[in-house]
Amino acid sequence: MRLRSWAAFAAGVVVAGVVVAQPPKLEPIKPAAGSSIAEVPKSADPLSDMLGEARTAYSKMRDYSGTYTRQERLNGSLSAQQVGEMKMRVNPVGVYVRFAMPDLVSGMEVAYSGAKRNAKVRYRQAGAAGRKGVLRLEVDDAKFLADNRHPVTEWGMGPILELIATSTAREKTLNNPVETFTSDYQFTNRNVTKYEILMRRPHALRYAARMVVFIDKETKLPIRYEAYDEPKAGALVGDVTEVYSFTDMKFNTGLGENIFDF
Repeated sequence: MRLRSWAAFAAGVVVAGVVVAQPPKLEPIKPAAGSSIAEVPKSADPLSDMLGEARTAYSKMRDYSGTYTRQERLNGSLSAQQVGEMKMRVNPVGVYVRFAMPDLVSGMEVAYSGAKRNAKVRYRQAGAAGRKGVLRLEVDDAKFLADNRHPVTEWGMGPILELIATSTAREKTLNNPVETFTSDYQFTNRNVTKYEILMRRPHALRYAARMVVFIDKETKLPIRYEAYDEPKAGALVGDVTEVYSFTDMKFNTGLGENIFDF
């Protein structure tokens, strides 16, 4: 059954993957007739408001699944966009991802369940190496993290919210300015609010100079996240360090424990 469902998913990604992997439309949503942007009251702290709403929405989730797209900078090089199937359980943490494209990661499979005692990451490598069997790794395995910016327990929507919250709280603790700009956009035909978060003062503990997160207006959850380094001399925008998107999402479908054990 899993082989059949995976084949169907992979075929769908090949057809629709180009659309999924596209960046958001850079065209703001126009206000409805008879209204204007100026009529919408602006919050004194839009970032805190967003995090509060998003954390509340996420806390009500049991599980979610859909298409996961990522791009990460490792050892100075930005990877190609990687697209796969994602299934996540909120509590206890459950992670299942199998990548379909590009060929370099096709067939790579990762699973983890926090419900298990002494839980290990189950990891099948892409390509011919994956036919040798499933590896069982510690969450913080150094070789795994050499190819992935975050351990699997930090994949998904919830950890992105906590990353934003932790990073911006650190700046405020250090009395460093944090600026947030909001605007309305569309991403994969979803109405979203774009939050652009700027942390302009460089220091050793700063996570990013700029973070951008797109919050779905209906679900209040993040469906795209981007992080950028400090711009180089003469550049307006820094290099991207990581991008994650969550599309075609389904919520609270009742994922069983078997999903996280292949």
